Amino acid sequence: MRKPQPAADDPPPTTPAAAASRGVPPNHRVPAHLARQFQQICLGIAAEATGPAGLTPIEYALIGALDDSPDMDQGTLAAMLGINTVSTHHMSHRLQALGLVEQRLDPGDRRSRLLRLTPRGHALRQELRSAGRAAQERILAPLAPAERPLFVDMLTRLVEAHEAYARPGNGRRRASRPAAPEPFASGRNAAD
Repeated sequence: MRKPQPAADDPPPTTPAAAASRGVPPNHRVPAHLARQFQQICLGIAAEATGPAGLTPIEYALIGALDDSPDMDQGTLAAMLGINTVSTHHMSHRLQALGLVEQRLDPGDRRSRLLRLTPRGHALRQELRSAGRAAQERILAPLAPAERPLFVDMLTRLVEAHEAYARPGNGRRRASRPAAPEPFASGRNAAD
């Protein structure tokens, strides 16, 4: 026996997959939710460009930063990329093992290491550059050509205006709760 077809005025199915296929619900059209989803989209598209070279998007960003500013220490690099120094340390060691990054002691501070690309790392950046640009264009493709620079400008203004919040791990942990006030021993109001 055939299942009856829904009437044109029947409400749409409410399964999560069906809801997701209808777009962003109105109550989710807020900056924090949209920014999180936009970041996931950006990382997914960027990974398609960097994945064939065995790199994650953030590893490619690290390579790009070192190509633009060689001899950068790990702390400065971490701040530039918006990640913690431990992650920067692990990534730089992985990229060093791949022969893409080299490090040397900072002559001004022997506790610090300066990072730079090897010739192989520089060549990989050049090789991936067009795929990286194409990924950025794909991200912005749903916008009209005239809207794209405006969108990037608005994102830049928002990021720069809220720079104090742009630190690794911000918002990932629960804020510590203030201690509950102690009850008065006498049971009387402090104003009494």
